[in-house]
Amino acid sequence: MNMFNNNPRIGQELLDVPMGQMIEQMAMSIAKAQMALDSNSIEVAEMMGGLKAIKTPIKDSNGNEQEFISFKDSRVFFGKEKLQLNDAVELYNTNTDQAYRAAIESKFQPGETEAAYDRLIVKVTGVPGTSGTEFIPDNQKNSEVYYRHTTGPNAANFYKYDVVNDAYVILDDSTNDKKTPVADPNRKMVTPGTKERIIYTPQRLSMLELGFSPTFYQFVENTIRVAISIKFTREGSSSFSYKRDSKSTDRSASFSWRKGLKTNKTVTTTQVNAGFSQKFSYSAEGSSVLQTKLVPIPPPAILEERIQQQMEIAREEAEN
Repeated sequence: MNMFNNNPRIGQELLDVPMGQMIEQMAMSIAKAQMALDSNSIEVAEMMGGLKAIKTPIKDSNGNEQEFISFKDSRVFFGKEKLQLNDAVELYNTNTDQAYRAAIESKFQPGETEAAYDRLIVKVTGVPGTSGTEFIPDNQKNSEVYYRHTTGPNAANFYKYDVVNDAYVILDDSTNDKKTPVADPNRKMVTPGTKERIIYTPQRLSMLELGFSPTFYQFVENTIRVAISIKFTREGSSSFSYKRDSKSTDRSASFSWRKGLKTNKTVTTTQVNAGFSQKFSYSAEGSSVLQTKLVPIPPPAILEERIQQQMEIAREEAEN
């Protein structure tokens, strides 16, 4: 019996490792991970720019689902901004962030502002069109504004300038042309006659304006390491044992002639017990390590230049 048949081939064990499949799977995994990281960095860049895109699924009249994109102010409060009262009111009206509007409103003194109208309100003393009437500011005969008394017996009366008749008409709701303007509670205006002053409002800035930039990541130095441990052990043993038992049998023969002759014969039997044993063991262990390195990459120069351009445009827009 040959106990050393079917020898394991250690070299073939190494060749059987699916290296190509492992490389392919690792490459695809890295590609998908890189795409996910880039997508996240783009969202961070949008947020740092001051506007965060909010995607909401909606259905059209035909029941087809579409994606509606709105934007949310993602700027952060940082320090205070020095503004004229009129500029602060304009900032209040153009902003949709309720927290920011409330912060600006808290800086207004009682009586400085009131609900706004669809046209600018100009304060007048006296009846427009009569002698001694004073317009504050001096923009009389302007058909695009409303004129209003603020004190005296005619307080709260509204007038407008009629270009065709070259006359000031009091608005008394008698006809459609004389409808009294209705205030918009969601907007404010400076109360006519209020003195201009400097106020300090909370300032909101984007992360880019504060000097931050989005971080992009990249996989580098990708490594595949395969470790295989093969343990091959053969152990054989054999033994042979015997046991000898002897038995003797005496036999006698006598002859009558001449002298007596006696002969003895002995028969010996031996029992033999044989034993044979063998042992065989084989074990193989394999492990693989997929190792990669993830590092941040600096923002490209063209991105930094673009950020500076946008900050200058935003600053110019705010000044104008």
